[in-house]
Amino acid sequence: MARFLVDTDYNTLIRQEIKQILIEDYQPKILQAENMAIAQIKNFLKSKYDIDKIFEAHDPLPNPDPRDPYIVMITLDCTLYHLYSSVAPNLIPEHRSQRYEDALSWLRSVAKNEIIADLPLLEDDNGKVKAEVRIGSKYKTQNHRW
Repeated sequence: MARFLVDTDYNTLIRQEIKQILIEDYQPKILQAENMAIAQIKNFLKSKYDIDKIFEAHDPLPNPDPRDPYIVMITLDCTLYHLYSSVAPNLIPEHRSQRYEDALSWLRSVAKNEIIADLPLLEDDNGKVKAEVRIGSKYKTQNHRW
């Protein structure tokens, strides 16, 4: 089964020797942490964005990589935080905790529509984007009372 993240994705955010310490029994532990991170991100994005398109697995990855780089990065940040939490919850590096909090902050802002992410939007059965209409800074409802 293809995964959203691939092993080489980790090389940009963590040294190989630290990765090996975090994932003693590699496959089950890292897959569980990845699934937790993806589920966490999906819960923030699912009301507005097409999460099936965002987290489409690619095996092997074509060149250029079709995945959104920012989603890959925050998925890695969340995964690594969950891995650290399972191994040494009292010894999570400060930068790892900060990156995790930054990812959650961005996801909260997207969920509240404070930030518009460059991700595929949900579409209805006719292929039209399910969009909310915003006027000003607040959502307006139509009121037809006379």
